[in-house]
Amino acid sequence: MGSSKKRKAQQDAAEERDDTLPSTSGGGGGSSGGADGGDLSSVVYIGHLPHGFYEDQLLGFFSQFGRLSRVRVSRSKKTGRAKHYAFLEFAVPEVARIAAEAMDGHFMFAQRLSVRCLKQGEVHPLLFKGANRKFKQVPWRKIEAERHNRPRTPQEHAKRVAVLLRRDRKRQAKIAEAGIDYEYDGLAAALPGKAKKIKFSD
Repeated sequence: MGSSKKRKAQQDAAEERDDTLPSTSGGGGGSSGGADGGDLSSVVYIGHLPHGFYEDQLLGFFSQFGRLSRVRVSRSKKTGRAKHYAFLEFAVPEVARIAAEAMDGHFMFAQRLSVRCLKQGEVHPLLFKGANRKFKQVPWRKIEAERHNRPRTPQEHAKRVAVLLRRDRKRQAKIAEAGIDYEYDGLAAALPGKAKKIKFSD
């Protein structure tokens, strides 16, 4: 007797849960719309991406829902670092909706993902510009170090010394105006003097 009541209570609870699920039929759902761009697209936005979870990882993980057409991680044009959000395009819009609902709020490497399916009007024509291309890290530090340490021509060296001497004279003038008694010969005294021309008598 008690077991039958328990089964009936479980069935009633299951029916209540089914009633709370959103309807996927075409009857007045919130995702339906016309020419105003209310229809959901096959593009999924993913925010709060953890560090190290980039193009290859996104492709491998979200392929479990269905075939992906394009993957794009937003990156800085200057440094190439990821901005921690990305866009995925599925082959089927319904698969995109299922993936967004399943992964929204999902915790990944201590980051709570923010996932939603974009509407048709939110998909920019250039949204996937540069997608499906392997990102190549540009060694900016190495390039700048090589530029800074390259050999200078005599003209470039003379120009650099002139700038340093001009700054040094301004610094000494400010010290003198402040009334500070400071013994300093200046940068010019530390530089090697010009080579003297030697004349040989006949």
